[in-house]
Amino acid sequence: MVLKLLLLLNFLFLTTLNSRIKEIFHIKETKFLLSNNDAKNESQYLNQVNAMPVTLERWKNKLFLVTPRFKQNIPATLSYLDITNLKTMGNYTPIFIPYPNQNVHDISSHNLTSVVIVRADVCDRLWILDSGKINNNREIASSIHIYDLRTDTHLRTFSLESLSNTNSDFSNIIIDVTSSTCEDAYAYVPDSDTYRLIVYRWKTNDSNAISHNYFHFDPIYGDFNFGSVHYQSQKGLYGISLSPVERDSYRTVYFHSIASTMGFTVSSKILQDWKYDQNKDVYEFKVMGSRGMNKQAKSSTLDMETGVLFYGLVLKNIIGCWNSYSGEEYNEHTQSNIILDNDQDLFPSDVRVDKTGNLWVLSNTLPIYINNNFDQSYINTKIYMTPVRQIIKGTVCDEM
Repeated sequence: MVLKLLLLLNFLFLTTLNSRIKEIFHIKETKFLLSNNDAKNESQYLNQVNAMPVTLERWKNKLFLVTPRFKQNIPATLSYLDITNLKTMGNYTPIFIPYPNQNVHDISSHNLTSVVIVRADVCDRLWILDSGKINNNREIASSIHIYDLRTDTHLRTFSLESLSNTNSDFSNIIIDVTSSTCEDAYAYVPDSDTYRLIVYRWKTNDSNAISHNYFHFDPIYGDFNFGSVHYQSQKGLYGISLSPVERDSYRTVYFHSIASTMGFTVSSKILQDWKYDQNKDVYEFKVMGSRGMNKQAKSSTLDMETGVLFYGLVLKNIIGCWNSYSGEEYNEHTQSNIILDNDQDLFPSDVRVDKTGNLWVLSNTLPIYINNNFDQSYINTKIYMTPVRQIIKGTVCDEM
């Protein structure tokens, strides 16, 4: 009888968590707004069945969505949705508007080839990580493009070619800057296949590569089973999140590998030191702990106000959370789960806390899409958004 009661309470608890995060969009087909480039400058809509949104970012009334060119004939690899009237948008398929314009997505060494992630900083700049790959073939070198969001003008491009090798996979970026240090910004770019972290410095327009054993994968957690798709992964460092600036003027950097359940930390002071010594500074990297069995995570994000670290648990289609301000150890007993839905084909591809304290989640069918064209009659992407405080209230992630 006691066991049945516990199971019932657990079910009610999970149901409550599930109701805390609200679905904003569900997308069956990706519909782009494209210019005809004729004398009247008219526009047309194009349904693109091969385009899969994989990451997102919110800046003011723009919700940026990234559609890498994993396949051929994708007209734009970075777009945005105008969410000025967000409450009225859920009843129809959102229109993807190419950013900053359609011409920038024509294939050339100066344009956007295959964007994998974007991040907006507090200085109103958009940092765009471009893999340079189309249909898994490298067309140009991976690079970072930076745009001024206030004017939609290009500021700089930094090529990662000198830092790449044939196995490199640059697929994430996080920006370390404050509103008072815009000219002293750093970008952290994991290379999940060579187990390195690339650190780019805006002021001097140069970069450094850091290696550490904690950037590697865990062979025990390299098995990824999504039902119809099953594979072994050796993906290392991917998820990176930053604490607020601390008394020493640096941040705590939280990081993890994809094929692993462990979390780690290091001070940004170590990452920004161009004299980093892999042997001397090795003990500056700290072990946080484990999230528990089958809790491999991809993206992560930290809410500066509450201190809650969120991460997408890909095998369970849930969002995990842990409060970095609580003083509790990082383990499965000090973490909560936010359930997205019961569809096992979907998995959380990206999580992001915006500047107004809302948690955004993009869930999609990426593992299936990589191997097949998706069924346009099926919901292939879901986007959720809910205030962080509403999501964590009453859980172990709550600051109270």
